[in-house]
Formats: sequence, C-alpha cells, structure tokens
Amino acid sequence: MLFVECPFCHKKVFRLFFAGHRAKHTALRADGQMTDHITVHHKGRYTGSLKGVPQVYIHPKCGVGTQMPEEIVRSYLVNPFLYNDQTFCCGCGDYVHQRELVWEDTGERLNVYFQKLKDDYVAKHGGPPPG
Repeated sequence: MLFVECPFCHKKVFRLFFAGHRAKHTALRADGQMTDHITVHHKGRYTGSLKGVPQVYIHPKCGVGTQMPEEIVRSYLVNPFLYNDQTFCCGCGDYVHQRELVWEDTGERLNVYFQKLKDDYVAKHGGPPPG
C-alpha cells in the first residue's frame, strides 16, 4: 500500500512521509501533552448522549482534575481498546497510568472503568476489534 490512513487526522498520507506526519501529531506541547491524539474517524464515533458518561478525572497525587476531550470520549465508547493505559494529567503535565486516576463523579479508578468497557465489548462482539 502506498498510502496510510493517519489515526490522528484521518487523512491519507504517502507511506514514505508518514513518520514525519505522525511526529507532528505526537510532538509535545508546552504543557507536556501531545499535540493530537488518536481518535475514531468522526463518522464512526459514538453519537448518543454523553449524559452519565464520566469525563473529568482527578489525580489524587496532585489533586487536579482533567477533562477528557469529547472526541476521545466518543472514540473510546465505540472502541475501548483504542488507547493505552497512560492518560494525561493537567496537574502533573505528564502521562500517568489510569490506575492513578479516579473519575470525579463516581470515584471509580479509570483502569477499572476501562476494563469493564473492554469486557463488555468482548462479550458483545466475541473479541477485541481487529488490528
């Protein structure tokens, strides 16, 4: 294949130029967060109400809350396997493990929440998504 679909911007990129293209998305901003994050293409994201879906998590170590961007929430709701176990903390200015974070609304640890989503996905689809 000559072209690769970028998981960040969803544009077709010539394979030989993809590493440089990806590097622009993953470059760190002044606050320590990557410039962009992988998402599901906007046409494939969860389209239902986000009422009751946790979106702000707290890092008890620093006491700061971080709000997840809506495009990430809508992406993980259709594919809970999309992201790794590291999540950005605005207070620390770094990526920390989900087990260190709790949802502001429920107090549930993020790693427990995401494991439930993964288990539900596997039960519904017979396994994790391909890829």
